[in-house]
Amino acid sequence: MHHLLCILFAALQATLLVGSPIEGPNAPLLAAPLAGGEYALPTSIIPQTYEIWITPHFENAPVDSKQFTFDGTVEITAEVSRAATKIIQLHAYDMELISVVVTKIGDPLPTVSIGRPLITRDDKHFLNIPVISRLNVGDLLNIRINYLGKLNNELDGFYLSSYINFRGEKKWLGVTQFEPTGARRAFPCFDEPSMKATFKLHIAREPLRDVTANMAVLQATNSLVDEFHKDWVWVDFEESVVMSTYLVAFAVHDFGYIGHSTNENFGILARREFIDSSTSYALNVSPLILEKLEIFTNVPYDPKMKVDQIALPDFAAGAMENWGFITYREVNLLHDKFFSTSANKQRIVTVVTHELAHQWFGNLVTPEWWSEIWLNEGFATYFEYFTAATVENTFQLENAFIMDELQPVLESDSRDNTRSMTSTVTNPASATAVFDNIAYNKGAVIVRLLINMMGEIPFRNGIKIYLTDNAYGSVTKDDLWTALESTMPDNILPPEVSLKTVMDSWTENPGYPLITVTRNYENNEINFEQQRFFSAKKSSPSPGQWHVPITLVTEQNSGDFSSFIIRNWTLPNDIMKLTNVQNLKENEWLIVNPKQIGYYRVNYDETNWKLILAALNSDEGWNKITEINRAQLIDDSMALAKGNYLGYDIALSTTEYLEKETAYLPWYTAIKAFSFLGDRLFNEEEASRTFYTEYVKMKLDPLFEDVNGFTYSTSDDHVTRLRRNLALYWSCNLGYSTCKSTARNLFQEWKVRSSPDFYNPIDPDLRSVVYCHGMQNADDFEFLFERYTKAQHMPSEMSTILTALGCAPSDDLLKRVLNETIKEIDSLIRSQDTRDAFVGVLRNPEGVDVALDFLVNKFAEIKVTYQAFGSVTRLFSAIAPKLNTDEQKKKLKDFLTSYPNEPDNIKAAVRAAIAVVEDNIAWLNKNKKTVVGFFESRVNSSAVVALFSPIVLIFAIFATWWT
Repeated sequence: MHHLLCILFAALQATLLVGSPIEGPNAPLLAAPLAGGEYALPTSIIPQTYEIWITPHFENAPVDSKQFTFDGTVEITAEVSRAATKIIQLHAYDMELISVVVTKIGDPLPTVSIGRPLITRDDKHFLNIPVISRLNVGDLLNIRINYLGKLNNELDGFYLSSYINFRGEKKWLGVTQFEPTGARRAFPCFDEPSMKATFKLHIAREPLRDVTANMAVLQATNSLVDEFHKDWVWVDFEESVVMSTYLVAFAVHDFGYIGHSTNENFGILARREFIDSSTSYALNVSPLILEKLEIFTNVPYDPKMKVDQIALPDFAAGAMENWGFITYREVNLLHDKFFSTSANKQRIVTVVTHELAHQWFGNLVTPEWWSEIWLNEGFATYFEYFTAATVENTFQLENAFIMDELQPVLESDSRDNTRSMTSTVTNPASATAVFDNIAYNKGAVIVRLLINMMGEIPFRNGIKIYLTDNAYGSVTKDDLWTALESTMPDNILPPEVSLKTVMDSWTENPGYPLITVTRNYENNEINFEQQRFFSAKKSSPSPGQWHVPITLVTEQNSGDFSSFIIRNWTLPNDIMKLTNVQNLKENEWLIVNPKQIGYYRVNYDETNWKLILAALNSDEGWNKITEINRAQLIDDSMALAKGNYLGYDIALSTTEYLEKETAYLPWYTAIKAFSFLGDRLFNEEEASRTFYTEYVKMKLDPLFEDVNGFTYSTSDDHVTRLRRNLALYWSCNLGYSTCKSTARNLFQEWKVRSSPDFYNPIDPDLRSVVYCHGMQNADDFEFLFERYTKAQHMPSEMSTILTALGCAPSDDLLKRVLNETIKEIDSLIRSQDTRDAFVGVLRNPEGVDVALDFLVNKFAEIKVTYQAFGSVTRLFSAIAPKLNTDEQKKKLKDFLTSYPNEPDNIKAAVRAAIAVVEDNIAWLNKNKKTVVGFFESRVNSSAVVALFSPIVLIFAIFATWWT
């Protein structure tokens, strides 16, 4: 007993009462970090286990000062891995330390004397605990920290969310988002992805609330006995598997729960009113998807882990893969057949697949540092299409991959300021910034290339090795290359070149190649030469640094579009030649990169372009080219023309065949190209805009007829519904009278309903068109805005209306929408949705200047409320493509002067936006005459044909009668 009292007394002496966090001195004698430079923790102390107690206080806190805070205690078991450690350094942020005690586990003299712990006030977020006692390698430490945290409103860490229930009551909940650096706001921890440990959570809840976390509940006990927490319950959870801090998750809520009818491992949590109406789709597809992923990887899902999924009213990212407890925005998990669109249904199945894929790629095996986050996001993004396609095989998800992943990253990765897939990450801001389309889109494109290059079976065998050899650990890309190299088939790679060398050329170099194909039509020799592709061509070409597998299809062998046969490789700084290609004749076309498996753009000599154009414009030849490659020809040629690699006479000619085209992917690609041209011509004289509009309408009319206008059928397939939405939206955009009048009539029919919030006669897939183009005046806007305020129980409907509000018919109404996004109190637009509102205004050509003035004049307020993942910097990248004038450029430049103290990532985003505007202005000066001339000639030619057709018919009839 005496010995125990001595230990307790010594521990008491080692306990330090700490005030508000203050700046700490630079720590001496830190071990060299693994990565991240000065922002990385030393590896002298390695965590093994965490046990965490959290007591959150909401609106019914025992005292006002406790409202929307939480009391926390964390006990960390950690091992000393290096001698002469004079400091214990971990992370803590946005909290007040109450006490810190450090003891040695299993030591007869366990007390560790420490100095005053301090949390740095900079963005390193270090909690430094000076050590006075000597620590030896192999010592096991218990670090116990009591602290007070904040339930913040920044959608990060342990934060507040709320909703209004059907009784009009505001309900509060506390939820988490820890990736990349949010865990340190909920509990002091070693908050780096490679510092894995197990976690045991204990979370207190008041009556009428529940708690859910990564693991199953172990027990719930009424052990809070003080007068302020009467009837509260401690909920104890099972210990987790070994995982990173960013994957820990918990929520304190009053939601309903529904389990899968036959698989008890799966369940969905949501507001109670959604449980019966909106959860069945995600609940039913989730086990199917997980099974497909288990089959593909040949690695079973960890049997200790459940698969709970929760739909949250406020969530910064689209979803988060927390192991065993996946969090989503409501619109990405809940599907209501009366309100959800076909696009929303597709979004749900792909997002669910993405997050389930992370259970292997990210959770089981984790990148050592954020610089290679593409090892998580690239794989998950690939699977979200190609695994989801095995469950929803009518959604044409391979084509969706081209639209949503490949084409966008080909655009962004061609800019001067792009980054490589493996990039330097230091501070929290740069850790957030790498969650971009280089990690997601480009990562997925490279995974797709790898699978096709190796073949699915060898790739799957390599992935099994990668996952099993590194399970519950952390990796670099070299671990992936090693595993895949071991199952790589022979005679695939260039001679004497390793898989690592090939793949590093894609992951270490920013950008991607342009392959220029030049045919010698006399001897059937073809040259393939690479250079780096830029959105604006440089005066001196930048040599290509990639190992590029060349695949091709000839007119004689057009059935080969579905096969991936590498003909040869173009190597860095080299020209590759092919001869006698499939007996290619001089009057036959050649298309490189069938199905766009390779990550590059293709340019041809003029003769081959003309052969391709002839095929596209022939009644029999155009559909011998697959949908993906018809889209590729439009996308590549337009990008080449925009960048001054190809003339617009050829690029625009790839769109002439479109009156025969009814497929979704080529039309989506063409609309994107037309949208760029329309944005450029918006501020130009009326004649230029008219020729553009008439040309696009002329091409679009047959598609409008093919989808039967606004007339829909319950038997319409998924892609038909997507095609109809595209055709209608753009027909109305272009002023097609039938489209506009029908949208107005449908809007008014809805408007006069006695209960428009519950009885909406407009099909969900038509609503985005009708809401936008049916809104004619301020009264219509007020009606639609009121519908938004009353749609809190319909997440998909809220999203549709919010975007449509950007079609408001006056600047004042558009300003009202934007100003609603910066209200800190009682805003009708949630913080997670602010960027969507901004982009909705941007889609309206009349709203561009309104949005720009709002961005540069209200930036201080914007920073407070635009809390969605990376929203603030992405506002500049969203608006830049819409800007064309020197006046608009000046406003961005003046912004840099007005806000000189903004972080580097903000300044970089503004400078990148200015560069885009300069490119847009230069484009107009160089290309306007050619582009408008093309549209004018085609429109006038069509008018002549239309004028003479009746005359020709009359003469034909007369001639027939005469004979």
